[in-house]
Amino acid sequence: MAINSGQLKVHNLSASTTATGASNTGVAPDQRRLFNFSDRIAELAPEESPFFVYLSKTAKLPTDDSLFRYLEDRSKISYTSREFFIKGAVGTVAAGTDYNVTVETAKTNGASVDFLVKGMVIAVRTIGDGGTDAGYGNAILRIESAVTDNGSDSSFSAKCISVSGTSGSDSIADEDRCQVIGSAFAEGTGSPDVFSEGIDDGFGYTQIFKTAAEITNTAYATQLRGYSNEFERVLAMKMREHKIDIERAMLFNQKARVNGIQYSEGLVGHIIKNSTFVDASAADPALKYESGKAYAKQYATSELTYDALLGDFEVLFDPARGGSNERLALASLPVISYFNKMGNNSFSDVSTNATQYQINMDELSGQFGHQLMEINTVHGSVYMVKEPLFRGHSSGLMLMADMSKLYYRPLVGNGVNRDTQVMTNVQSADEDLRKDMILTEAGLEVCLPESHYLINVEGV
Repeated sequence: MAINSGQLKVHNLSASTTATGASNTGVAPDQRRLFNFSDRIAELAPEESPFFVYLSKTAKLPTDDSLFRYLEDRSKISYTSREFFIKGAVGTVAAGTDYNVTVETAKTNGASVDFLVKGMVIAVRTIGDGGTDAGYGNAILRIESAVTDNGSDSSFSAKCISVSGTSGSDSIADEDRCQVIGSAFAEGTGSPDVFSEGIDDGFGYTQIFKTAAEITNTAYATQLRGYSNEFERVLAMKMREHKIDIERAMLFNQKARVNGIQYSEGLVGHIIKNSTFVDASAADPALKYESGKAYAKQYATSELTYDALLGDFEVLFDPARGGSNERLALASLPVISYFNKMGNNSFSDVSTNATQYQINMDELSGQFGHQLMEINTVHGSVYMVKEPLFRGHSSGLMLMADMSKLYYRPLVGNGVNRDTQVMTNVQSADEDLRKDMILTEAGLEVCLPESHYLINVEGV
């Protein structure tokens, strides 16, 4: 198969060829046959559906069940951060004294605090953590009891080991930040209590996509100028329509099963449903980590600066979150234009005594026929590609997808492949026409949604 000016050059799907293009004379012209296009459909006009192309080329993972399940491992988040907040003021603390400590579970951002066990040593940030005191101070405590869960908050007994810092550092206040800094045990003691971070499970659905290509037998038999076979032209057009339908679903859809019909997950739809939009104009515009939730933010054009993006990327590319250091950014044409217009000011190469950064605004040749625009930062790299389906109500969108946490899940099982295929001659026996059906049964798996980021730019 070759692509020429957006036209699909298919093997003749008439009775004279087989699925591999070999001669097969003597077959009745109305015989129904099946042709697999799963590896070739992505090559058809790749600029029209970049998301589907990257998914099918780099992240294909067949499933043998239309309701597929997957596992999400967030243990790295827990053992890397192991951070929590104090609920209620403990007051003045002194070395050698025991205190009761309660965890502010409402501020753990959905993360578990099951990692807290007897024998762990914690550092409490007592100065410079949002209070009026300047400087930096710590109170060091050891957990002396088993951690109890009263249904809303966890609590434990802790012994103050040491207090250090500037004046006022001997007081533990409400919402002071705590960090596990190891463990400590006496000689000859037994093994510590065990904690383990469970594996979360998720599920998704495959969706059945169908597109029909049809012409009358009169048109089929007519030799037209420009095309040796009118049906192949129609089929090529319908293949592109079919692929764009899949692209739209895997962008905007939301997972559901209604009246026996399954709907695949879409990444934009998933983020909108499972995130809290942050407004860049808000008093606190910073992205906040929430377990199992993606990032989403609203920007005005005047607010979308390099410094703002760098702050976002600091959270998005945090290695403790388990994502990669690269994102594929699907961006609308107006957003692409906006970034390029900024190329001569705040997004140009900058080098001063105080600050050094570079944004490469040059277009790079992608491996699947796309032109990419590269944004390099100290935290990670973003490769922008034009998403032509971001238009109208979605004309301000830029979707940063971690492709290592997304999978295209075609249904393949029991010797049957339901990835993209063409079923020939599906017309009724008494119809004087040729009708083929393009069919795909596949879904999108969104793993670790906190690896993905959706930006909406108002005013582009």
